[in-house]
Amino acid sequence: MAARVDADRAVAYTITDDQARGRWYLTAAWQPAPVPQVTWEQSIQAGCIGVDTNDDHYAAWRLDSHRNPIGAPRRFSYAMGGSGDHRDARIRHATTHLLHWARHVGARTIGIENLDFGDGKTRDKHGRGKAFRRLISRFPTARLRSRLVSMAAEQGVAIVAVEAAYTCRWGAEH
Repeated sequence: MAARVDADRAVAYTITDDQARGRWYLTAAWQPAPVPQVTWEQSIQAGCIGVDTNDDHYAAWRLDSHRNPIGAPRRFSYAMGGSGDHRDARIRHATTHLLHWARHVGARTIGIENLDFGDGKTRDKHGRGKAFRRLISRFPTARLRSRLVSMAAEQGVAIVAVEAAYTCRWGAEH
């Protein structure tokens, strides 16, 4: 909030009286700064991490300027059991650890797979069975994407959507 005030940006306040608890609450809100748009080529020069999203974890690998993996891959878990608030907290926790690791290794960009479960190839590959529907229904694609983009913007890390094959081990081999 201090950064918003120093930059002469608007901050909205809401004061709420909770008579049942005998408390007053002050809530501050502001519009986040616009996220700068960068291309994959521009961002890879500043250091990058390739991230593969799974139904219970992020799998991440640091990449060099030629998109080759460096070191060992990392795993950031977000088990999806429990209530909606609990699942969201786990996603925030895993995303926070991913962003801290990105900052620690000097990466300014995260290349994340652009998942499209509506694609006909997906149904042909995995079928229309109960197991596939269960996997897709519990996969938090939209929540992961929105949470990662908003949290990364606050940290100054760019997000670039890439073809899914380039964020996994298969992509590393080819």
